[in-house]
Amino acid sequence: MPDMAEHIQALRDVSCRALAPHHTRRIFFGTPADLPDGFGLGYEELDEKGAVVPGTFKDIEAFDHLSITVCLPLAAGNKPVTERWELVNVAGEDHNFHIHQTRFKVLAKNAPEGDAGLLMDNVPVLHGSEGCDGSVASWRHGACKINPVRVEIPFSEIGDFVYHCHILEHEDGGMMAHIRVVAYPE
Repeated sequence: MPDMAEHIQALRDVSCRALAPHHTRRIFFGTPADLPDGFGLGYEELDEKGAVVPGTFKDIEAFDHLSITVCLPLAAGNKPVTERWELVNVAGEDHNFHIHQTRFKVLAKNAPEGDAGLLMDNVPVLHGSEGCDGSVASWRHGACKINPVRVEIPFSEIGDFVYHCHILEHEDGGMMAHIRVVAYPE
């Protein structure tokens, strides 16, 4: 049986990169273009000024267990790392964000009453205005007005797990994504 150092070394993945300082991951909840009755998640990264980082956008798509949407290393010495995520619901119905292996803080502006600063394992991501058709394009063109939910997520466990809508029909319908947390690349 390998010792702990060998095990951690085996879990390194040099293709994973840390989120740049003051950057945010944005997760879209909506409808895949090729699956109008389905559910899916999209992704992009924002820089410190809130602009989309070129090359990071992934349109909304149904879950593919072979595809890793988010990959991140722990901090130096395999210490926990905390990231900020923005949850954007471009669909015409409510969703509920849930992530495995960790809990998160909903940042004060978006926290359910009395819950600001508490570690939570799910949070409602309410639907936007009438113009929300499930696509990122309608949101980008201003037809869909939303109120994003911002969270801080501390990652401390190495491994593969998922984040998804906690409404079973939506999760089973494809509103889930694969995340990988790896050892710090020394």
